[in-house]
Formats: sequence, structure tokens, C-alpha cells
Amino acid sequence: MRAIMLILLLAVFGTVHAGDLSGHVLDGSHGVALSGVTVSLRNSGRVTTTDGEGRYHFSDLTTAAVSVDSLQGRPARDIVSDSDAVALADPSAFDVISFRKDGYTSVCRELRTHAGVQDIVLTLAGKVTYVCTTADRQGRWQIARTVFDLQTRTSEITYLTDSSQWNFKPNFSPDGSRLTFFRRHVANGPCCETWRSSVCVMNADGSGLHEIIAGQESFNTEPYWSRDGHNRVSFNRMNVPDAGPWWSESDAMPGAERKLAPWGWINPHLSDGRVFLQQRGGKSFLAVPSGSGEAKTVRIQRPDELFIHKIALSRDETLIAYQKWVDRDHNMYKGGVMAYARFDASVPSISDEVIFDELNPETMAWYVSISTDNRYLLFAKDGAIMQHDVQTGTTLKVSADSDPYKAYPTYTTFSK
Repeated sequence: MRAIMLILLLAVFGTVHAGDLSGHVLDGSHGVALSGVTVSLRNSGRVTTTDGEGRYHFSDLTTAAVSVDSLQGRPARDIVSDSDAVALADPSAFDVISFRKDGYTSVCRELRTHAGVQDIVLTLAGKVTYVCTTADRQGRWQIARTVFDLQTRTSEITYLTDSSQWNFKPNFSPDGSRLTFFRRHVANGPCCETWRSSVCVMNADGSGLHEIIAGQESFNTEPYWSRDGHNRVSFNRMNVPDAGPWWSESDAMPGAERKLAPWGWINPHLSDGRVFLQQRGGKSFLAVPSGSGEAKTVRIQRPDELFIHKIALSRDETLIAYQKWVDRDHNMYKGGVMAYARFDASVPSISDEVIFDELNPETMAWYVSISTDNRYLLFAKDGAIMQHDVQTGTTLKVSADSDPYKAYPTYTTFSK
């Protein structure tokens, strides 16, 4: 009987062997490596701390490689909490790794294997940290980090760029260590008919900036970071005959970019390599790029075909948020509402939509980001930054009244 039970366990969990688990912890409130973080494995009883470069390592861990079909492709789930993660209820989780440091919000993550890499971003407790486009004293739009104190309602702003060209729409790499954004080089009129822009990549603290796409010949906008480990940056190219969705390696030089699909407006990437493509008419698709400018597409089931844009996808790929154009008497911004919904990549489908910021043509709400734990939605509204609590249905302003104009916010905890 004991032998039979062992065979059954191996059939479910696969081969049991020793594995190495390592990773990097980033201080998302400052954009630098975070040392002295206590990293622990709940079930294994192992504890270590991050070194001066924010790195940790566990060796010779017993690993059960889960092979149940229903778990394939499911990303690990982050739970942001100041308390122990004793309430984690996923029976498929093999272990729970936690990251804790005094003064920072703790994060616990479910593990289905003890082998591989687990990177994490911690931000200061009692504060809301984000990166967005923020006007400087000269009225130029720069990329800046804001740490907003919920108690004093004051902001600490750190500018990450300082250029005569304006900088827009930051987006983090999946591990939080780097940023991409677009930089406007030429603007002879309103956005976006005559604009020309480059796509830039830099470290989370603002160092190491370089252009991967030149900015003199076309308008390149809406950069998104890939989630499949290839470290590609995608963007939408306009104002040229070969317009459409493009991408390039995050360390490439201008001229190395490739077209990833013959049509569509590219939005978030999925961890399995698929990308979200949107038609101007309103239809949504998941696409598998071929690498030669072609792509296989599958239409996403939705309750309607109203145009959605400025799309964010949660880290676990179960929640999607966007702006939805509902009032054609106004443009897609003034005539839009902010919404979130359930996302199922296996169908694929978008369902159970909830509008969390109603239509008001007198204001402009746009650009949403989803927190790692799927509880909060960050968005811009008339130059301020707002945070919506999905659990309570309430919205709070998380920029100070004295802050300069802000737009395009993104949490520092994950990539859109």
C-alpha cells in the first residue's frame, strides 16, 4: 500500500529533486536594489536575507514539479500583506515565499516549484508609489517617481529624466528593474498627426538611458514590455507607410526593430508570448507573432464591440482594465469611461465588466495600472493621480494638491 501511495504522489507531482531558488529584490520607492530583506520559505522552513545587491539564494531545496494539466501556464500569485500569509488557499501551491523588511509592505508569493527565479519589488509601507509623466518647473514633461504619503497627503517627487524633449507613458519591465517610455523629438501640431518620437529604455533609478528606436522619422508610442522572458519592448508606429505594431530587443540599437503583426494596435503581452491587438473598430484579439511580420490571431469574446484602449493586464492575467469609448459625441478620452473586467486567456474572453469611473465629458480620466494583488487601480484624472479600491469601490486622490500636472501613471510593482 505504501508503494502504491508513493507511485500516486509521483504521478501528481512529478520527480522530486533538489533545486536552487534565487532572485532579486528591488526597492520600488527608490528604484534601487534593496538589501537586508528577510526572505523565507514557509513550508521548507528556510530563511535568508538579501545582500548589498538585493540578491538572495536558496540551494538544495526539495522540489516537487507540479504536472497537473490544469496548472500549466498559470503564473504564481502575489499577495501583498503586512501579516503572515496563513490564509493562502490555493491547494496547488507547493510553498509560499515571503519578503519582509521594516518600513516596507511585505509580499508573499505562491510557489509551485522550488527551482528558478523569483524577483520581487517592495515599496514603502503607508505610501503609494508610482512612476508617471510629471511636469517640471519649466513645464516640460519628464518621467518622475512619486511617493505619496497617505497620512500627510504630501508627495516626494524624484525626476528620472531631464531633457528638452518631452517624455511620456512609462512602463516597467516584469521584474521592475527597468523602464521604457517614448520621447517626443518633433511636434509641429497636436498629437499625434505630426509627432516624431523615440522609444527609450533606462534603469528604474533613471540611470543607463538609451534609445532603442530613433525619433526623427516616425511617431512611436505606447511601449509595452514582453512577459515571456525575451525582454522585448513593443510599440505602435504611426505617420509612416509601414505603420502598425512593432517590437525590438530592450538592449538593441535603432534600426533593429521588426514588425510583429500586419495590422492592429498593440497592448499588453501575456506570459505565454501572445500579445493583445485591438482594432480601431472595436474588436479585440490575442495574437501569436511569427517573427516575420505576420501573426495568428484569435478573437477575444466581449459583451460589446465598443473601442477599448489604454489597456492594463494584471500580473496573474486574470484582471484587465481599460478606457472604453462610449460617447461618440466626444473624443475617445472625454467620451470614455474607466472599467475593469475578468480576463480569461484560455477562451479568450473579457467578462463581468465594472465601470469604476463614470462618463463625464467635463473631465478626462485615462491610463490605468493594476496593483500586484489586483486590489487597486491607478489612473490619471485632469492632472491628478487617483487610486480606486476594487474591494470597497472607493476612489482616493493619491497626488498632493501642490503637485505639478501628472499623467500616464504606473505602479512600480509589475509590468502592464
